[in-house]
Amino acid sequence: MNQNKGSLTALVSCFARGYHASKSQNPIFQDDVANSLLHEEEKQLIGSNWANAIDFFDKEKGETLKSIDEKLEWVMNTQTIPQLVSRSRYAEDGLMSAIKRGFRQYVILGAGFDTFVWRHGNLPDDFTIYEVDHPATQEFKLNRLEEMGMIIPENVKFVPVDFKADSLFDKLKQAGYDPQTYSYFSLLGVVMYLEKQDFFKLLSSVSNLAINGSSFVFDYLDEAAFDETIAAKKMTKMRQITASTGEPIVTGFDPFDLDRELQDCNMLLYENLSPANLEEMYFSGRTDGLHAFDHFHFAHLVVQK
Repeated sequence: MNQNKGSLTALVSCFARGYHASKSQNPIFQDDVANSLLHEEEKQLIGSNWANAIDFFDKEKGETLKSIDEKLEWVMNTQTIPQLVSRSRYAEDGLMSAIKRGFRQYVILGAGFDTFVWRHGNLPDDFTIYEVDHPATQEFKLNRLEEMGMIIPENVKFVPVDFKADSLFDKLKQAGYDPQTYSYFSLLGVVMYLEKQDFFKLLSSVSNLAINGSSFVFDYLDEAAFDETIAAKKMTKMRQITASTGEPIVTGFDPFDLDRELQDCNMLLYENLSPANLEEMYFSGRTDGLHAFDHFHFAHLVVQK
């Protein structure tokens, strides 16, 4: 991973969560900490870049909307925010339910600028959060937290992992991870960029590490997203953008065959939600242009070995 790309991804995702929390009258996901991690010049630059990208997504809409604010709102609400906030909402709703059932470890894979611990002050005393990310991105975040004067709670452990060179098992154990404690793992916005064999390897590492009954949540693309004759226009544009940055989208799954593909990873498929499911759960009745993205699914796995 290129340090600048990792940092940029963290910043852009953080911007989108903060934008949604501050601009929406009915936020799907209330990240009221995200904005405090960004400099004002970063917000202005990211916002300007997204607003100016409107012609790429919809040239006609770009000609209709005149102000930067109008263009930014349209791009954010139709092209960026829905997937980001709905997957975060899904993961954290599942986590809060798991905590009530006795889970005491939360492992955030690809944590970026995640703000969970600063938004939840009433966690159990014995609850531990492990933020796992590439060393460069994690160093960037730690420097930003210090710069902004944000205190890191004692129950947060930062675990730098280069997945191409390091063992997740070893790095988590070194950070104090307890393999006998029920754990909740999340991997958001990442699977589509991984080769299947690398994703399966990661799942196997988690199942080897975690106690039976532990959870793993992630979002993924269906295979139709890769067929330009039937894929949604938005999906085709997204693939063009990511390919141009050198991080192409490479992996999709057949939702009806996902459980079979996971059979060698010691994971059971507990929940597998379609875009229609997500539309009903998070976007029904909204008037701000937010809708579930075509081709994106959310899944919840349970360790069973």
